Amino acid sequence: MKTNTSSPIITLNFSSRNSLLSANSDLIAHLQDRLKAKRFRPQEGDSTKLAYMRVYLQAIQVQNSILKDTELDEIKNEIEELKEALKSQSKR
Repeated sequence: MKTNTSSPIITLNFSSRNSLLSANSDLIAHLQDRLKAKRFRPQEGDSTKLAYMRVYLQAIQVQNSILKDTELDEIKNEIEELKEALKSQSKR
């Protein structure tokens, strides 16, 4: 009988650029710790772990892109509101 020894699913919330930066920093720190050793010793499962890291980084990039687009939309709306306010003031 095969038992499931995988880690539980962890829900991550990347709702801000700071949280994305923190997640990326954690990943970089993990990789640096692994590479600091005098001699790098490959471990079983490294290739699978690296594949998951690539997917993780892609997800971070997509989330960052979505956040950037959302922030740009908010800035555009604010600019339009300011333009309308200026037009209203100039008509007085």
